[in-house]
Amino acid sequence: MKHISALRAFTAGFAILGLAYFITTTLGKLGHTSFDDAYMFTRYAKHWLAGAGFSWNPADGPSYGLTSVSYLFVITAVLGLTGCSDALALTGTSFVAGLLSSLALVLLGFLIQGSKWSRRSWMPVLVIPSLLLVPPFRYHSLTGMDTTLSLLANSLLACSVVGCNRRRSNPALALCLLSGYLSFLTRPDNGLYALLLPPLFFVATDRSLWRYSSRYAVFFILILGLDLVLKQSLFGGIVPLPFFAKSSGFYQGYLGAHKWNPMTAMLCFWIAALPSVLLIVSTATRRTLKLLVAIAVPVIATFGYYTTVTQISGGQARYYYPSLPFFLLGAFMALTSSTEEVDGPPASYGPLGWRVLIGLVVLLPVLSPFRSMASRLWESSAIGTPTASRPNTQYRTSTGRNLPPLRWWNGIKEMTALLERMPKGVVLAASEYGIIGSHFPDMTIIDLVGLHDKIIAQGGFSAKYVFSRKPDIIWFPHSDYTHEVAEILDSDTFALRYAYYPGAYDYGIALRKTSSLFSAMKMEAEEEFLRVYSGLRMSDYIAEPVALPDKE
Repeated sequence: MKHISALRAFTAGFAILGLAYFITTTLGKLGHTSFDDAYMFTRYAKHWLAGAGFSWNPADGPSYGLTSVSYLFVITAVLGLTGCSDALALTGTSFVAGLLSSLALVLLGFLIQGSKWSRRSWMPVLVIPSLLLVPPFRYHSLTGMDTTLSLLANSLLACSVVGCNRRRSNPALALCLLSGYLSFLTRPDNGLYALLLPPLFFVATDRSLWRYSSRYAVFFILILGLDLVLKQSLFGGIVPLPFFAKSSGFYQGYLGAHKWNPMTAMLCFWIAALPSVLLIVSTATRRTLKLLVAIAVPVIATFGYYTTVTQISGGQARYYYPSLPFFLLGAFMALTSSTEEVDGPPASYGPLGWRVLIGLVVLLPVLSPFRSMASRLWESSAIGTPTASRPNTQYRTSTGRNLPPLRWWNGIKEMTALLERMPKGVVLAASEYGIIGSHFPDMTIIDLVGLHDKIIAQGGFSAKYVFSRKPDIIWFPHSDYTHEVAEILDSDTFALRYAYYPGAYDYGIALRKTSSLFSAMKMEAEEEFLRVYSGLRMSDYIAEPVALPDKE
């Protein structure tokens, strides 16, 4: 008993120190995030709170432009109840969700290990420092995105699966269904976990539970049917628009695909999950083999789906990270199966040589040369070399000089400052519009990359469609979107009706000369240009077409 008490004191102390270090080093960073996509949630939330429904532009009606419905609900509630700043609502929510997910994973360990020695020594508490002290967790807790809420939802799903498997009652099944739906509602790509993990886990535990598993699957599919009705009512659609926009090959001439290499992201996640994987390799027995397979099937299927997605803004394995609870589920199951009661003998581990060999294989991603080689191989074989689209119409300025770069985040901030000075009622077309959209919720923003626009998401980019919306200001899309840039520049409408300043605010801006607001826009833009570019005159950087296209 003294030995167990000492271990309890050690694990509790280590966990408290890890938690204290994490909190003291991150609290000061709450209320600040440069993750531009996060601010899309606060724009939608503000529109709903204002009575315009969940819409990107109220005039366009409801839009299913955000994949995480539950995170949108939470952010809407936080803004409505607290009135805090956008950045604090986002980072505070992702921070709290991250901490709650760590507690849920500790609970998962205790649920699985029952009266085992590892439970009595509080070993599951070690999840807290092992999770909180690694870079991905800190990163995702401060982005303001839905990543940690998805991590929490999947942690609760894993807990409910274990609890349901033990109690096997109707209330337990209902709780498991609720957890599964919450997981799906938080991220649609969690759907395979929610649909497949519980029934596979039940049957792997006891084949006689196939009827119980079937009931779960049938009821969950019925819930999904009701979910479609709910989403059609709230968002005017049943499929998230990013499902179309982020599918591989959607963006013609997109140069950024290599930045979001699925292999790079997967190996980054693998390192975060490595303690769980090593625990599985070192402690798994034949008794847990079927359970591990049941867990692995939805994980492999989900990771396979991610290879078909252009994982834009997927830093620190953002798409993969919410899958971590299922690796911990396997690790806890393996550890528990390898030990008997406190005074009992350990279970048979099987051939040591095979474990050592597998352990060496799973350690390969730790080696930087291996990660680089695997990423390059995937890039060359799966991504390929993108071909940039080039406009037929060339534009030149009288100076012939390029403007100094502002860099991405600074460019967004300076564009926000410019829009602050613009007359009320301007219509903006852009691709980098997260914080801008949240800062100007009443401004109509034409989404050039189709994350929130049904026409572009479902039919592809069309310059003709964009100009039909009569944007007063075009902030050209990020330079990676070469097809969109080329289509705009090759348009007769653009050449005749817009004053174009290439390179302004990094990607170039254009003002609609036929707009009733043109004079006011130009005056304000010229003053801002002088400030941003240290005395350079905007009029010196206006560009004229060298050759007009034959047709629109």
